[in-house]
Amino acid sequence: GQGAELAWREAPARQLTPLDALKIYALKTAPAFEVALYAGLRLATDAPGLLEPAARFARHLGVGFQILNDLEDWDEHQPNGRSAAGDVLAGRPTVLLALAMEALDGADRVRLQSLIAAEDADHETVAEVRHLYNRAGVFRKASDLIAKHAQRARAVADQVTPPELGRLLHYFV
Repeated sequence: GQGAELAWREAPARQLTPLDALKIYALKTAPAFEVALYAGLRLATDAPGLLEPAARFARHLGVGFQILNDLEDWDEHQPNGRSAAGDVLAGRPTVLLALAMEALDGADRVRLQSLIAAEDADHETVAEVRHLYNRAGVFRKASDLIAKHAQRARAVADQVTPPELGRLLHYFV
């Protein structure tokens, strides 16, 4: 997943669909959740039957977590003195960017592409990207995606036995 992100950042034409971004998240963030979950399960019980549900749960939890992280990146009050919109400033592929590219018309899409390609991005760049993101409705769409992945993770948790494990998974969501 990290390799896919780096490859995108180095590509001359930074094309990104929402599905592309979600695949990067599924390869980048979800496996970390899966390893942690499965390691705990393996230490607690004989877990071979839990491998597939753990993987499905972790995929939805990890993708939802990464989208939430994308949204929180736009919060004006960042911890540790970081700047808002660090993903834009660093040129990272996000689902927000992909949703904007999908929703914006020609001129706005071209402007967004030029803004994310700029090597000297500043607060004015961030303000203009925020304006385009708002125009494209990406913050609401991303919130909807988080809810969708949370619902899917809960559905996996509902099917897991023992019930105590299901309750723990619900807590994680």
